[in-house]
Amino acid sequence: MFAVGQKVWHKDGKRSGTVVECDGDRVFIEQENGAELDFRAGDLTATPPAAAKTVATRAQEGRQAFTSVPNRTLTTADITPEHERVLKIVPARTVQAVAILFEKWPGGRKFDALSVAEKLNVITEITAVPYRTMREYSDRPGELGLLMGKGLADSQRDA
Repeated sequence: MFAVGQKVWHKDGKRSGTVVECDGDRVFIEQENGAELDFRAGDLTATPPAAAKTVATRAQEGRQAFTSVPNRTLTTADITPEHERVLKIVPARTVQAVAILFEKWPGGRKFDALSVAEKLNVITEITAVPYRTMREYSDRPGELGLLMGKGLADSQRDA
């Protein structure tokens, strides 16, 4: 099986990424562009297929440039039940503090009226904790609360 943080390639050589989670026979990876995919473990390999080696060699030689996309904004189309589950794990006090700060922003929108994607984006912006980190800490709500609390405190200090 694969370990979280390990680089893996799809056997077709067209996709690769870093393992973010393993669940039974399913392996969830994050690609360089931030997209998350899941595959059966048997479809992945820890060694680059010949096609992937060729692409990597060209990139190293400077003939092809790869860029890493920074954390991206979630859209309503991105939302899955997993996103909704993670939102429910965010500590209630953190959500309340984020809502108060958000509602003070120009435009005066109500936090409760936001979609799941918008709420996660606002929480990410104010706490500086990206969705991926929220998901990684979803089984450790105490630690997640500490990370988010630090982000909240830092955002207040910078304001």
